[in-house]
Amino acid sequence: MSKLNEMILEFREDIGQSIEGLALLMQMEPEEYARLEKDWIPPDETLQRLCALFEWNYQEIKRLADNSPSTRSSKTIPPNQQSSSADNNSAESAPTALAKLIKDAREAVNQDALGIATLMGISVDYYQEFENGVIPPDELLRKLCSLFGWNYKQILQKINSQTSVLLGKRQPLFHVRDIQARLPKQEELEIPDVPAPVPLHEQILQARMKADQNVEGISLLLQINPELYEQLESGTVNPDPDLLKRISSLFGWNYHELLNREKNSQFSQLLPAITSLDSPDSSITEIKLRKVLQEITENWQKITKEQQKILLTQLAFIRGSMENMDHD
Repeated sequence: MSKLNEMILEFREDIGQSIEGLALLMQMEPEEYARLEKDWIPPDETLQRLCALFEWNYQEIKRLADNSPSTRSSKTIPPNQQSSSADNNSAESAPTALAKLIKDAREAVNQDALGIATLMGISVDYYQEFENGVIPPDELLRKLCSLFGWNYKQILQKINSQTSVLLGKRQPLFHVRDIQARLPKQEELEIPDVPAPVPLHEQILQARMKADQNVEGISLLLQINPELYEQLESGTVNPDPDLLKRISSLFGWNYHELLNREKNSQFSQLLPAITSLDSPDSSITEIKLRKVLQEITENWQKITKEQQKILLTQLAFIRGSMENMDHD
């Protein structure tokens, strides 16, 4: 696939249309147009129509096509039809009345093709096609009329009366902005709404209600305090992996799927692993105290000596406050 083939493919995908739709606009067979997106560099006549349809610069595209290896159009014509196709092309390429008028006007002012092409702002090859019988686009036709002092409406009538026109057997080229309006509307796929997953704390609450159990009963089965279980149902705390495994076993859930879901949804700000009833004195405040002490110990070496002294002073102040509380 050459660069030109890739550009044709990307253009069609950008406007979201099918091969059949653009083949219809180009007045080509879908199989023939499909080759434009693979390995076929088309002849100049097809290349000009392609540039007009896609609003590309013909000279740049022509240069790109000349430098691209390709399987030429002759391979798309069956051997028994090649001779007849060549005859048709020669007949279609015969000079028309407009082509002769353009050539005569250029010679009358003693200008060569390069001079007229330069005045029109197009390539010499493109201009030469007009003298060979190709009908110019409306914008260039108006430039020709202005350049040679012709009446635009009269020239347009002359074009409409011609029977031997290179592009006469094809429909007028469409502007890119008209493509969407002319092609059949494509049905939009309806994407069903996917409900958001139920948060873990609501899932635990619903499971307890479905089992017709109270907070104390479930807490006892999970071996945790009722206060901690209420925090689980309110969503203020999240269970650690060990407690999550006990919850999954109690309600018949898949532990690994639940754990992965919680990690992916960033709900895994897990509590420390001190969630079981190790003694009758266990409480939420003791859990929080252990967590604070653990964090202080883990981060102690990460701070400077001066910062350590400041924290020790603050801790000593807190200890003195506790002694006053005991006296009270």
